[in-house]
Amino acid sequence: MSSVSYPRAVATAALQAGLSGAWIAARDLPPWRRRLTRLGTVAVVAAAGYAVAPERAEPEPEPELVVADKPFLVTEPPAAEEEPGPAFDKRKAILGVAVVGLTAAAYVGRHQLEKRWLARLTRNGHRHPTRGLAVRMASVEFAATLALQIVDVRRFGRR
Repeated sequence: MSSVSYPRAVATAALQAGLSGAWIAARDLPPWRRRLTRLGTVAVVAAAGYAVAPERAEPEPEPELVVADKPFLVTEPPAAEEEPGPAFDKRKAILGVAVVGLTAAAYVGRHQLEKRWLARLTRNGHRHPTRGLAVRMASVEFAATLALQIVDVRRFGRR
């Protein structure tokens, strides 16, 4: 995949951090401005993602018609052969459960971190605790997303 590079990984992480920070910072706004701000932020991120997306490759030509292994006349039904069903792959099932578990743990951990930091900022008398929280969470989001993007860059770079 030629579109995966280090500058693209940094840009993706920065875009995700900006979206996350703006989303959190909008909590202080009145409901109509919060919704408008969040909608605008999502629209800007979607437009930026669309603008930098790699161009689509040309569609592959349709494959040629292949005759079956055991041809038969149209008037005769094919011999009844039982095809084995798809095999249950335990490794894929365990990997799926692990991904769901890791995602849930990351969500809960992020929420706990947000609550703890917001309480500390409020307790310490920060003038704008939600904005401070937005900056902190954006930096965490940037680091986490960049780490995941770098893994993709290295993985696709080996191929």
